[in-house]
Amino acid sequence: MPERDDDSVRRIHDAFSQRNFRRDFSRRGLHYIGLLDETGLKVPAVVSVDDLDFIRPPVICLTDPEAGSKGQVPHVLRSDGTFCYLDRKSVVLDRYKPAETIIQCLERADQVLRDAVRGRLVDDLAEEFGGYWSDGEVLVDLPPSFEGDAKVHILRLDRDPEHKTIVVSHDKTSFAKLHRRNTVKDPGPGILCPIILVPPLSFDPKLPWPPKDLAQLNGWLKKMAPNALGSIEAAFARTKDLHIQWICLSAPNGRFFVSAEIAKPYRTPEFLKNRRASIARTLDRIPAAVEISGYVGVPADEGYVFSRNLGHMKNLAGKRILLIGCGTVGGFLAQHLAQSGAGAGGGRLMLVDDDELQGANLGRHLLGAPYLTWNKAEACADFLGQQLPHLDIGFSCDSIMKQLAILQRYDLCIDATGEEALSIALNDYAVRKRPDFPPILYTWLEGNGAAAVGFMSHDPDLACFKCLKVELAGEKRFRLLREGVEIETARNLACGDAHYIPFPVSRAASAAGLACDMVLDWANNGERHRWRSLTMDHRTANEVKDGNPKRVVKCPACGGSA
Repeated sequence: MPERDDDSVRRIHDAFSQRNFRRDFSRRGLHYIGLLDETGLKVPAVVSVDDLDFIRPPVICLTDPEAGSKGQVPHVLRSDGTFCYLDRKSVVLDRYKPAETIIQCLERADQVLRDAVRGRLVDDLAEEFGGYWSDGEVLVDLPPSFEGDAKVHILRLDRDPEHKTIVVSHDKTSFAKLHRRNTVKDPGPGILCPIILVPPLSFDPKLPWPPKDLAQLNGWLKKMAPNALGSIEAAFARTKDLHIQWICLSAPNGRFFVSAEIAKPYRTPEFLKNRRASIARTLDRIPAAVEISGYVGVPADEGYVFSRNLGHMKNLAGKRILLIGCGTVGGFLAQHLAQSGAGAGGGRLMLVDDDELQGANLGRHLLGAPYLTWNKAEACADFLGQQLPHLDIGFSCDSIMKQLAILQRYDLCIDATGEEALSIALNDYAVRKRPDFPPILYTWLEGNGAAAVGFMSHDPDLACFKCLKVELAGEKRFRLLREGVEIETARNLACGDAHYIPFPVSRAASAAGLACDMVLDWANNGERHRWRSLTMDHRTANEVKDGNPKRVVKCPACGGSA
């Protein structure tokens, strides 16, 4: 490897020399100084090669970011002049051709620089605006179209007392639950933050950037968002006592927050209270005494969180889903359902399990040591409530057989217990209550995690769960395990770990994924196949085609009732 690295360095050096770059030996590592677009704009730059595998492209810094232009150049970070000329996620550089790769990068940088200076990347400047504006980030728990008065909350979302997060919401926010959990206190009432719709925001190269006081902010607003001019002053006039005020500029290219803080000499009762009504006129006379900070909004509302990853598919918001069994498969499935929006938008995710989490579970369960001896349903609900506070997640520690009547209150029931006797009993109850019973999805693992199965039962013309194996001691209708394969079982009585079936955690997560896909298809009216399997160990399991098995006439559950 070192020999190849030496050869790469020589070839890289030759490539830079070809472009009239010279090595900068005053710095440790491979750094070259030269000109981008050397026959045109002649912009001085330093190119640093710190990754000979070219997973990361060479870093280019413009030593004069405004050279050849009359103002801010798009793609240049204001902090250190780093020039963003290549999206590392969209281009794969050839590590076996280092010289050609260096030339490719320099030519790409030349072209981006020329386009930027000639104004061809004006839209890029707007898209990158957040990178030049931000002193920090704000979580925005608001729908995209919201306009009007919101509140800024300073919350603790974890147990670190030094770690505080700024959250903006309309009135109350779901994230307040976490603050209450971590501090045992309700969050304060919040600070008024008007949300103002404005045109796309960008720079004005003739003005100081970024604005640091109210005078500079108003100068920029006058050019870029005149309808927001005076919003800070108006917001101060509407509040009492506070020396800090926020507004949000909600533009098509992002949500940008302004924090305005009155300088200490002016934080007097006379100024903040007695003259509050006329504070707008007073600030107008002392705009330099108001310090400005900029923050970029990061979406964190329900619609964004639960739909971002689904593309054109609907999420599970608004659905009432009951999950029976929060063991290995059920725990991961509960998480998948929650991340798909179950419990959001007025819906509810109800978890049912009468078992406790034990040490034996830790190697393959969603939950860890903090939840030992907790009821599994309660523990899963608590864990998911911390991760996704938007959701309405309930739990029951009783056996589902003691509360069968609740099943009919839900849009979908899921049996992830993998307990055949319980599944047969649930199926019998569901069949007898038809048609006033919701679809019920059964999911389980075959053998030692050799295959996962999902089966949705609802249509009286199709098979019920019992139709999949009419005789308890008979053959299964779909034979997944290969002939002669025996299921390995284990028993560690000395450790208090009773009879169990070994299988790796990956198989449980895969089964949960299969079941979650079926739930999303159900929510999107795309139930193509009611019986599906996923073969994970081809040494012990066959592949079986998905399908819609028909009802069996001699089935003791549905045969006589259909």
